[in-house]
Amino acid sequence: MNLSKYDGTIHPIEWLEKIRAQCKLHMDYKNYTNVESMTLEVAKSLVDSSINVDGIASNAQLLTALKSNILFEIFLASNKQSLHDLSYRFNTCGYDHESTISFLVRFKSLCYNAGITDIYEQKKYLIHSLIIRYQYDFYERIKDINTFDELLKSFQDFIIDQKCHIRNQYIVIIKNVFTGLYLSSTFKFDNPGYVVTLSNNQSDPFCQWQIIDNNLNIDDDIFYGKEILLYNPKTDKYLCSVRDYKSPVSKHQKVFTQHQQSYSPSTWFVQSSNSLNYGEIWKLNDKFSLSHDEDGKNMLLQGHDLHFNIDDKTFQEVVCHNERINRNDEWCIEFLLKKN
Repeated sequence: MNLSKYDGTIHPIEWLEKIRAQCKLHMDYKNYTNVESMTLEVAKSLVDSSINVDGIASNAQLLTALKSNILFEIFLASNKQSLHDLSYRFNTCGYDHESTISFLVRFKSLCYNAGITDIYEQKKYLIHSLIIRYQYDFYERIKDINTFDELLKSFQDFIIDQKCHIRNQYIVIIKNVFTGLYLSSTFKFDNPGYVVTLSNNQSDPFCQWQIIDNNLNIDDDIFYGKEILLYNPKTDKYLCSVRDYKSPVSKHQKVFTQHQQSYSPSTWFVQSSNSLNYGEIWKLNDKFSLSHDEDGKNMLLQGHDLHFNIDDKTFQEVVCHNERINRNDEWCIEFLLKKN
């Protein structure tokens, strides 16, 4: 049997259970009447010599002796300090250095080793493992929770939810719900700017759009009802639409991209398709509309199945209109990309 000595660096119960498991596998019926008697003798032989185990006649007495030793008091205090120092830094848009499940397993182990069984104390440590900007929101989520299992599940759900938030400066793929195609910029010029179309290739870098709100800090949440700029990093241009230019097929207001120095980019108003979400956080897979104000008119961004040609290339029309909102005006974000 490969067994470790008890030197105060492991919880006594955990240490004794490991010995008991090995004794079950290697039970010596010639010298012991049962597993417990073998466990006791093996365990006593592995206790650090600084701890007196003379006269101990049962495993329960052995545990009491180990827990009353100063090493166990130090063990509890050390794990409590580790809980105090614990932090979870998750990436809201990309790979985490430590998975949520790995962190929660570590948190659960520390609570056990520190003897923290009170749910309110467990909540306190888990809340403070997050950076300040997330602590209040997480507190609101768990304030009525009464069990440790619910607490762990709520933490996992909270992290997943945070990773679904659309944030300032994020790069996203914007899908037209009705056509199933993706908003795309091009390098093809068609006065007054560059053609905007729909693409069937979500991995095309021309389909990547950076969401910009100059009134927010980087990584701040974007809320419905706010205005944003849409910037295409591949072409270094902004999404624009003005009344003076008509689309080639439907004759609606033309949508194009242009350099900021050449044309003032349109500001786009983000509105949830669910009216109950007004003022809520914009999230991954939400359905929404994009519109901009043109002399008091609400001009909706629309994708549809109409096609046009420029030279030898075919494009699918993207326009703005101020007619009644319809299914072609509905968009969603399926993918977040890492920021540049």
